[in-house]
Amino acid sequence: MMDFLKQELASLHSDYPVYELLGALYGGSSLVLRHGGALSISFTSKSPLIIRYLLTLSSMALANWNPEQATLSRIGHKLNFTIDLTAAQVQQLFSGLPPLEPTTLERHLRSKHAAAAFTRGFFIMSGYAAVDGTHLEFSCSLPVGRHLVERSLTTLRIGHGSEIRRTSEITYLKSREGIMSLLGAWGASNSLLSLEELQLEKDMDSQINRSVNAELGNLEREIEAFERLRVSFHHADRSRLSSRTLEVVQARLRYPDLPLSQLANKIPGHLSKSTIQYHINKVLRNAR
Repeated sequence: MMDFLKQELASLHSDYPVYELLGALYGGSSLVLRHGGALSISFTSKSPLIIRYLLTLSSMALANWNPEQATLSRIGHKLNFTIDLTAAQVQQLFSGLPPLEPTTLERHLRSKHAAAAFTRGFFIMSGYAAVDGTHLEFSCSLPVGRHLVERSLTTLRIGHGSEIRRTSEITYLKSREGIMSLLGAWGASNSLLSLEELQLEKDMDSQINRSVNAELGNLEREIEAFERLRVSFHHADRSRLSSRTLEVVQARLRYPDLPLSQLANKIPGHLSKSTIQYHINKVLRNAR
C-alpha cells in the first residue's frame, strides 16, 4: 500500500503548498544554514515522482521562485534534490523563527486544511503504511517533527501513539478508522477505496468464519449428543423402556442428521418434538 499511496499523494494537486512543503521539510530533509540568513534544504528519495513533486511544491509555495535555486544529483541509487532558499523565502517559511522553534507554524496547524497538507507532505517524505491498512506511521529524526505531526493529527481528531525507535521519533496510527479518516483528509480517494475494499473483504471473511465456526460447533454438539444416546441405549435396561421409547430412540439413531420436526415423520403416529425429546431423555436418565 505504501508505494501506491505515496505515488497517489505525490500526484495530487496541492491547495496549500506552503504547509505541504513544510511537512516535507520536517519529514525528510536536511538543513544547512547559509550566510546572511539564507538556507539550503536537501531532500533524498529513490522516486523520481517524489522529486518532481518537491520541485512542483517549491515553485508553487516559494515567493520569487527561480528554477536555478534547485539542483539535482544522484547519490548511489537515490536522487538528491537541494533548494537554496533566499533570506526572504526563509522568512516566508519560518516566520522569522528558527526551524527548531516553529511556534507560529504550530498555531497554523490548528486549521484542518493546514494540518492535512502538513501531514501529507510529511508522510510522502518519511511515512510508512502497511499493505493491509492496519498500520501507518510518520518517522522523524527530531522531536520537533513528531510534535508538529501530533499537533496536526489532534487537529484532525485522529487518535495516534508515539514511540522512540533507535534514533527516530515515531508517530503511528493503528486504527483502521483513523487511517481511513486521514486518507480522506489527504484526498487520497483511490487508496481510500482500496482500503474500504480490504475492510469489506475482512468483514466478509470474519462473517464467513463466524458462520463456519457456528456450524462446526453445532455439528460437534450433534455428534456428541448422538454418541451419548447411542452409548446410553446400548447400556440401558430395555425391559424398563416402553415400546414407544424404543421406537423413538431407534429412529433417532437411524436418522441422526434429521431435526426433530422431520424425525417425527419417520415415526408412526403423531408425535411432537417435545414428546420425542422426552423419550430420548428417558433413555439418557436410565443409562445414568
